[in-house]
Amino acid sequence: KCPRTFSKARYQRQSCNTAPCPMDVVCVAKMDLVVAIDASGSMGTSGWKAQREALLNLINRMQLSRTSGILLGALKFAHKVTILAQLTDDKKALIKAVTDTKFDAWTTNIGGAFRVMKTMLQFGRRDAPSVCMLWTDGRPSHPSNKYDAALGARGLRSSCRVMVVTMRPAVPRSFVTPWVSHPKRQNVMVVQDPRDMTKKVMQVNTFVCGKIQRFLDWTTTTTKAAR
Repeated sequence: KCPRTFSKARYQRQSCNTAPCPMDVVCVAKMDLVVAIDASGSMGTSGWKAQREALLNLINRMQLSRTSGILLGALKFAHKVTILAQLTDDKKALIKAVTDTKFDAWTTNIGGAFRVMKTMLQFGRRDAPSVCMLWTDGRPSHPSNKYDAALGARGLRSSCRVMVVTMRPAVPRSFVTPWVSHPKRQNVMVVQDPRDMTKKVMQVNTFVCGKIQRFLDWTTTTTKAAR
């Protein structure tokens, strides 16, 4: 009888990519990426602005292409979940949608965010891996919502790789680990404060991206291709 998928009998560990990542990079992987940002009241105005700026900077460090690069979708969640952009390679439209969105300053509906992310994947590609990354600084607003978040994450994990960036010490790694995909340790990133997100864009990029390129090398390559 074969061991279960994630049993210790099947588990092996091997070091890879041990060299430190360069800090000024562009993601050149082919993937469908959905990013959910936290618009709940605990973010505060300064935290919300920093998070939104970080997402804009991340978009500018990704090679968007329907044929060979990234399709990126974005949403925000508070009490309601609002889709900012469906999966697209239109960088100008993405930047406008994120720039124009407002701070809701309401409760934290993480379960709803997970479910909407799953619906957004219907516009993805068959030949590209799907990744869903949620940024949050708070726990679900009510005890029952914690169970709802777990259900939403469980449904989403069947459709994509689920990753979470936590942005407060009040939301420790152990709290969000049950939501993410295996291997758990590789799918949770901890940031101490939402206002630090603008400083962490390159770390977020290497966290989510399977293939990166130095920004200078990427600029040179794209300039030559445009000639």
